[in-house]
Amino acid sequence: MAQALTMSFGKCMIMLGDGASSEVFTAPCGFSELTMTINIESNTVNIPDCDDPDLAAWLATDIVSQQMTLQGSGVLDKNAMQTWQAWWFDAGAAEKNVRWFRDLSSGEGGGYFQAPAVLTAYEETGSRGQRWQNSVGIALNGKPSWTPGNS
Repeated sequence: MAQALTMSFGKCMIMLGDGASSEVFTAPCGFSELTMTINIESNTVNIPDCDDPDLAAWLATDIVSQQMTLQGSGVLDKNAMQTWQAWWFDAGAAEKNVRWFRDLSSGEGGGYFQAPAVLTAYEETGSRGQRWQNSVGIALNGKPSWTPGNS
């Protein structure tokens, strides 16, 4: 039996663009948990059996929309705190280019998804005797582009 080929935590990251004309992307420090989710909205309709309308109908599903969301949580890095605060505090500049990056070769599924995104949730929490924590929620605004990693 072959063992699964896995990747370490540090191979995936959320990267934020700086908004410059020659945009630079960096990963805020401090995350110890990351999540990428694809939400798929759908509608269902009953499809009756035309030969025997008394039979149970089967449901047909139609995809209506999709959205990629990103979440991260961990210790609150003081330098990253400035980045997050600037994003949520200046709601007039709500969109920021964001990447979900996999540091793998293209043959292994590496590369990145990129799209403008909106910060949808930001939280800081602390407990006596522990380090300050934060968590973020990010919704990509539209379909992300995919750029494969290096060969």
